[in-house]
Amino acid sequence: MKTKQIFAALTILFMLLFASNGHATTYITATGSGNWSSTIPDQPWPGGIVPGTNNGVNVLSGINITVDTTNAICQFIYSSDNVPGYNISSGTVTLAPGSTLTISGQNEGWGTQTLGVLNATATNCTVNYQGNAFWAQRCNYYNLVFSGWGDFYNGDIPNYGGVAMTIFGNFSVIGTNIPADQIGLYSGVNVETGSNVTVLGDLTIGVNDAYDCSDSITWVAGNTYCAGLLWDKDATYGSNYFGGNLTILPSSMLITNSNNTLLIKMGVAAVYGGWDVADVAQWAVGGNLTNNGLIGFGTNYGTIFFNGTGIIAGSNAFTIPTMVINGTYEIADTITLTTNAPTINGTVVFDLANTNQIVLNAGTNWFWYTTNGTLDVINSGAAPVAGNSYTLFVTNGMAGGGYGGGFSNISLPSLSPGLFWVNELLTNGSIVVGGNGGGGSPTLTLSRTGSTLNLTWSTSTYPGYQVYTLTNSAGVITNLSHSWQATGSNTSPATFTINPNGPPTFFRLRNP
Repeated sequence: MKTKQIFAALTILFMLLFASNGHATTYITATGSGNWSSTIPDQPWPGGIVPGTNNGVNVLSGINITVDTTNAICQFIYSSDNVPGYNISSGTVTLAPGSTLTISGQNEGWGTQTLGVLNATATNCTVNYQGNAFWAQRCNYYNLVFSGWGDFYNGDIPNYGGVAMTIFGNFSVIGTNIPADQIGLYSGVNVETGSNVTVLGDLTIGVNDAYDCSDSITWVAGNTYCAGLLWDKDATYGSNYFGGNLTILPSSMLITNSNNTLLIKMGVAAVYGGWDVADVAQWAVGGNLTNNGLIGFGTNYGTIFFNGTGIIAGSNAFTIPTMVINGTYEIADTITLTTNAPTINGTVVFDLANTNQIVLNAGTNWFWYTTNGTLDVINSGAAPVAGNSYTLFVTNGMAGGGYGGGFSNISLPSLSPGLFWVNELLTNGSIVVGGNGGGGSPTLTLSRTGSTLNLTWSTSTYPGYQVYTLTNSAGVITNLSHSWQATGSNTSPATFTINPNGPPTFFRLRNP
């Protein structure tokens, strides 16, 4: 049950709030329009006394208070021509460019929600809610900060309409200011976006804070930093887009208290920080993805779309259901896919100097959807030598290796004279350095046991070679393209069944 549904109407809530035994509150009613910092009597404050941390501010109809300073603070702001909480009027608070308004919110229930109009979109202005985030105004902001506690519902609550919001600057969910009577009930701030949220700057999710994209789309133009929890609880509405770099930070978030608000909403025994991409949610990244924490949380059908240009890296390998690469991305971390094969419409980049791989544990064939994709292999390390094998893709427990397609374009790094690349992607997901740098050719050794013929050679020194056969009673024909046939045997030993009564059969090694 959502935290505030027990209140049938705001009027009832405010009646209860007056009985609060929290910090003593002094109410100030603005007597005229003017600047927040003004000490001129009645322009706007009675006696010219500027509000402070313990003041509740009432802005009547027709009055506009302009926040013109970076240290404006009060406990709450409401707009009522009568008793606070009744007959909400059209009083207005407007933030000037570069200004900051802090709502201390020491008593439960206070914020800006009952202010007539909060105009907080001026360039680089900031509103910082230090109390219960539930009571924040649902409107557009330039910079929005939740540094307190509680649940912010942007819709997604009965009888409480959702409001699509645009944050023109940065959105910081960094709640740490937990009052003594809320410790053990809240760990920080939980944002639940019942309507779309657009962030044109950066999104920051602090430790023990959560951001839930349920019932809506979150679109972030800047960078996203998550040390708490990022997830989509219902995972049924559209896709969420992170246009800049997305960084999952190490997290100490672990909530096991059954009274914790986040825990109740998630309905699980424990909550861990990280990025939960499970279920059927679609997530899109436009920049780098860096995993220094935890990404994954299960084996469902969440998909990450990589739509820009960047690097998939981090100090921790990660496990996700599946991925789609539409842009150009370097694989600088090991990625394990648990549900479906990757879709590579763009370019996937591997560096031979690293040992990173894309690993498939279950699902369909690897390259079934990659016929439009490009594989770009680069090398920032030592020069490859003959016999080097680089496994880029791994399939675990799949019949026939699990490979069922290929890339439209493949670019491989240059090699020393006498060396060449052998493409074994569709066989075992690897590329191999063939040749010997001018040091000779392999020797084919045979042994026979009954009707079984075993052929062996040094595959480490001479990788990429394959056994070819020729069956002809007239002897060896030198026209390779018309007589010698590939057997598909490219590993040593290669085993064949011979028929002593049949025509002569010749064997040779050839590097395709």
